[in-house]
Amino acid sequence: MRFRRSIGWIALGAALGAALWSSCAKVGAPPGGAEDKTGPSLIEFYPQSNALLVLRRMTARLVFSEPVNRASVEAALFLSPDPRERVRYRWRGRALQLIFLDSLEAERTYVISVGSQAKDLRGNPAGITNTIAFSTGEHIDRGRIDGWLSGVSSPQAVSLWAYLLPGDSDVNPAGQDADYRLQSGRDGRFRFEYLKAGPYRVFAVDDRNQDGRWNPPGERLGIPSWDVNVTDSTMPWVSFRPAEFDTVPAQIRNVRAVNQRQIDVRMNRSVASLAGWVLAESGDSVAVMDAYADTSGRDAWHAFPKEPLAPGLYQLAASGVDIFGKPWEDRDTVDVHERPDTTRPHILETAPRDRSTATRVPDTLTVVFDEPVTVSVDSAQSFRLISGATDTSVTTCLLAAPRVLSFVPSPPLEAAKTYTLLMDARAIRDLSGNAAGDSLLSFSFSILSPDSMGTLIGRIAGDAQAPYVVSALTLRDRQIAGRATVAGNGKFIIGSLPAGPYLLDVVSDVDRNGDYTFGSLRPLQMSEPFILLSDTVTIRARWECEQRMDWPPNP
Repeated sequence: MRFRRSIGWIALGAALGAALWSSCAKVGAPPGGAEDKTGPSLIEFYPQSNALLVLRRMTARLVFSEPVNRASVEAALFLSPDPRERVRYRWRGRALQLIFLDSLEAERTYVISVGSQAKDLRGNPAGITNTIAFSTGEHIDRGRIDGWLSGVSSPQAVSLWAYLLPGDSDVNPAGQDADYRLQSGRDGRFRFEYLKAGPYRVFAVDDRNQDGRWNPPGERLGIPSWDVNVTDSTMPWVSFRPAEFDTVPAQIRNVRAVNQRQIDVRMNRSVASLAGWVLAESGDSVAVMDAYADTSGRDAWHAFPKEPLAPGLYQLAASGVDIFGKPWEDRDTVDVHERPDTTRPHILETAPRDRSTATRVPDTLTVVFDEPVTVSVDSAQSFRLISGATDTSVTTCLLAAPRVLSFVPSPPLEAAKTYTLLMDARAIRDLSGNAAGDSLLSFSFSILSPDSMGTLIGRIAGDAQAPYVVSALTLRDRQIAGRATVAGNGKFIIGSLPAGPYLLDVVSDVDRNGDYTFGSLRPLQMSEPFILLSDTVTIRARWECEQRMDWPPNP
């Protein structure tokens, strides 16, 4: 059977605005009722929003719906123009007075934004940004910028900074105050309002210390896809995926020998790869046969020399590329003590993941360990794949990489079944001879039936200047469940999607590398634009869901 529907997609202007900003805050339950999980909202303010001819000597007043955590409100409060140290805060219960120490500028629009991270006394965040504006003249600025961000676990903690571009079109978030600032909502959506007309460059900043400056590398930065021209009658858009940038090359911070078979390397920032040699004072060298990043982050790496190292001083000569593809190389001294490897190897990950449900029948199964391993006995007798109570499939074990075992089932796997891979832990040993265990290792997974999955059929319509990469994201954790590439305006198909709701992410693949490009600040390279569909797409089992997408034109 065939299920068709057409959903109107993100568009510029009022239609998108109504969809994104229709929600409102709620007042928490009274004492003794249900647990308060609702954040504070603004219920009263002076001057009134959109007020004109406001006196230049004045005190603004904000009243919240409930008692608030005052420090969180002050940290989430953004004023434009920013008076810096020339404003004082005075609290009276739920009311906050903003006392401007100097006269306001004549004929100027002022914007007060209370960000989504303003919290009540129970720690509940507001979740949305409240913005009011007033003018000391007869005109109030009406410029707007719409946008969204993704790829961050807490979007509401990210600030958006808009800079009115000077004549040389150069701004630096590390050293300049933004003209306008606000915080994203919980869903990653944001909107600047009441902007002065003109050209702008916007950045997304994980401003952890809330000093109004981007401080690399600890604070992530989102590079825009383009500069936008703001008028009172248009609403351009920007999109961000904040990433870790730095202004210094990747370097080794310190090196530690865990034992004579393993060296741990701490970098000054994240890198994508690490390889190299261990050099002895005698001139002898031992190659690093394998290295991988720790689960805590790509600034911590575990490296494994091809041979055990004798006690003594060595130089680790390492190189690779950072997370943005830039080559790096560095050296550091490591002191190796007589400390043999006595730790057994452990499983880091499997494919399919343990206790997961695969949407496609895998040809091979993969087990990744935390150190290089060997297989010491006949794999046909040491590894079995079981489905149900009696079915047994013999597997062939291959050492695909120093830490990776691959298993080829025979006969091939089937859909709509659950499997368990049993591994004789004594057959798997590290390079020092330590067995992975004394009995069996195992992991289980299921394979969905095709009858429980559906298909997304879509068409992108717009001014195609580059291929589009369309990803179906799971609603709960926003993992990629399926992906398709469209050469230009045209049709795409993403099959084998488990029934359920999805978000659609579309990237304009300007550099045609098949993935998202983050851009850079110095030199300035714009990121690739993307759109995250605000409405969910529901996939039904054995049905085809049809989706039309209108790519907005470049502002």
